[in-house]
Amino acid sequence: MKLGTKVQLFLSIGMVIVVVFVNSVVYFLYESRVSENEIARVKEDALSIMEAIAQQDEINVDSSRLLKAFLPANGMIRIIDETNHPIHNYAKDASYHNWPVQYTDKEMTTLNHSSDDIPYVQVAIPVIWNDGSIVTLQVSEALYSMKDALNRLQVVLLITSLFMIIPAILAGIMIAHYVTKPIKRLTREINSNPKNGKWEKISITANGKDEIAEMQLAYNQMIDRIDENMAKQARFVSDASHELKTPLSVITSYTELLQRRGKERTEIFDEAVDAILSEAGRMKHITEQMLMLAKNETIENVRFAPVNITDLIREVVRSLSIAYNRDIHLYEESPLSRMVSADKQKLYQAIYILVDNACKYSDKEINIYLVDKEEHVLISVHDFGDGLSENDQKLVFDRFYRVDKARSRKAGGSGLGLAICKAIIDAHGGYITIDSQLKKGSTFSIHIPK
Repeated sequence: MKLGTKVQLFLSIGMVIVVVFVNSVVYFLYESRVSENEIARVKEDALSIMEAIAQQDEINVDSSRLLKAFLPANGMIRIIDETNHPIHNYAKDASYHNWPVQYTDKEMTTLNHSSDDIPYVQVAIPVIWNDGSIVTLQVSEALYSMKDALNRLQVVLLITSLFMIIPAILAGIMIAHYVTKPIKRLTREINSNPKNGKWEKISITANGKDEIAEMQLAYNQMIDRIDENMAKQARFVSDASHELKTPLSVITSYTELLQRRGKERTEIFDEAVDAILSEAGRMKHITEQMLMLAKNETIENVRFAPVNITDLIREVVRSLSIAYNRDIHLYEESPLSRMVSADKQKLYQAIYILVDNACKYSDKEINIYLVDKEEHVLISVHDFGDGLSENDQKLVFDRFYRVDKARSRKAGGSGLGLAICKAIIDAHGGYITIDSQLKKGSTFSIHIPK
């Protein structure tokens, strides 16, 4: 069922329920009020007849004429003895004799309906008869005027209901159209995306501050995120292709050289094989890094266990000191070992990346500071290289981003190391900060929760 139809049905059915409820309340309140008035009037007539009977000196002679004189136009009067037998029974219509006969020694008032659904009132009052016995004066009256008034009220309420329900249905149609029109337009614009392979934003309702405008704004924000992700994806593919293009070119060139002269000159063969192996290793390293980032492996496969962070850093220092023949110093606040809950292999890789970058992009010694904080351990890697600008600091963790591409290529960098390092630290619930100044060096700090 369409939304417009649901709105129309909801409003129409809701209005019908409200109208029926209100009219029912009006009808029953009016019926109750009229009934009370009619009962009070008939009861007052019965009391008048009782007083007139009490004032008669010769009741046996004048009672018939007296009762006939007080006989209601649409009713009857009865005098009922203790045996529930009518002594006197006077009625304007013979059908009234079918109304119930009931002796009572106390005042009673009832409202009944005849077989033809005519309401009538019966008032029974005990009186003293001429022989000293207690009889019942029963005054009954058909309420034709009440019946007619209620019938007219029903017609009026029915007409009023129609005049209320029909505009409500029309209003429901208009409201449904008003509500669904922008939704239909939004649906058409969404279904038309992407246009020519490009995701386009939809127009926002002018001065709109309702839920529809919020939905349109949310959709446009989603388009922005899609465009951003697609741009990142395109840049990732482009950068990856560019990174792999150089080693492939080198391998191709040396392979062609081997075909031409490799069999004749041994030195060329050795040089070509070394170059091919080197570039193949570089391609393998770049491919593994890209796959790691693409699969979010560092996030999915983190295995936490107690790790001695001091010993871990010393392993990194020992390895890179030999590889770069560089002085790498570790400074600690105290000689005590520090334990953290982490994935040893991946945390080793993150620290290795920072120290390795420091060695690649600076020619002086490297200082590593290990500080024990209250809730985390701080590992700072400080170099004395060229430093980073504020713009470079914002982008340095992006994939394939390199500050100096020529120098990075010479140093063997792919622009993926810091992106992987950040992913690893994020997976551990930590974060990385940068403190750098141009020509003064940089400090990369890892904050690892204990």
